[in-house]
Formats: sequence, structure tokens, C-alpha cells
Amino acid sequence: MKAKKRQIFVFKDPGLGGLLDVEGFNKYDALPLTVLPRAGVYLKAELTEGSIWLGCADNIGREFKLEDDPQPEEDYYTNNIYHILVRYYPCFEDLRPVNMWAGQYAINGYDGIPVVADYPGLIYVGAASGSGIMKCDALGRIVGATHAGMEHAELYNGVKFRCSDLGIHKRNVDREEFII
Repeated sequence: MKAKKRQIFVFKDPGLGGLLDVEGFNKYDALPLTVLPRAGVYLKAELTEGSIWLGCADNIGREFKLEDDPQPEEDYYTNNIYHILVRYYPCFEDLRPVNMWAGQYAINGYDGIPVVADYPGLIYVGAASGSGIMKCDALGRIVGATHAGMEHAELYNGVKFRCSDLGIHKRNVDREEFII
């Protein structure tokens, strides 16, 4: 498992109203979570705040590094994300974030799949590689089955999954790939 900084930038401006009031995508009439092709830039409308949250999975040029207190980098937005973003969404032209923060993802650089390792008195769960929100139901079921001493977990769709396949010694998963 390796640590990599990830950042979120928040925008609130009347010029972004068109993204907060879009018909036809969902029941909220707002821009859904959107990932821009090939750039890794993603944005989402946060209706409770009337804002847009934005980030970028900067895999090139961002080192793996554990930071005690990761800080957001406004120049990362200004010098990198901004130039891509305004090509797709001109309403962001000349806008700067009103808030931002940074944290770290626990990335499994080996195969991109979380690790669940059972040791006496401990179950290690980690390296969800930043996509844990998409994997949390299955991961929780696998951890629960591991804790109960079961060989297999039953996933949401009824598929049986061998718990040891996410371990270290008997690992048996394919490398994760995101295809656009």
C-alpha cells in the first residue's frame, strides 16, 4: 500500500447555476457526478451548498508519498485542472476555489484491488485505491465473512467470493482496469 495525495476544490458562483439546475439527468435536476474523458478531472454538484466540488486523479507527476499534514495546492488547480476544465465548461473561466482540502488515498500499486488479510487478533483492510465507495458493500461483506471464519462471502448479487482471494498469501484477483 502506498499513499498518494488527492485534493478537492469547491466553487460557488452565480455563473455555475446552469450546472446546479440541469433537467433530464436525474431527479434532482442537477449535474450528476461527471468525469471528463482522459483528463481524470471529476466534478459534482453539491446541492446542499449550491456549489460544485471538483477533483482530479493526477496519476502522472504525483509521487507516492506519506504526508503528515497534506495541504491542498491552489496552483495545482490553476496550472493544471483549470485549463482542461474551461475547455469543457467555460462557466469556470476566471473562477477560483472558495474552499479546498487534501487527504491521502491508500493505493494498492500492485493490482489496484483492496487487501483483506486475516491475522490472529487482527483483520487488515486497506488499499482500496480511492474507489472504496464503489467497493464498500462487497468489501464489508468479505470482511464480515472473514471475521466470522467463513471461507466465502456472499456478495449483493448472490455471487460467492472466496475471502482469501483478497489476502496476501493466497491472493487471486485480476489487476483492476478502468476502461473509458
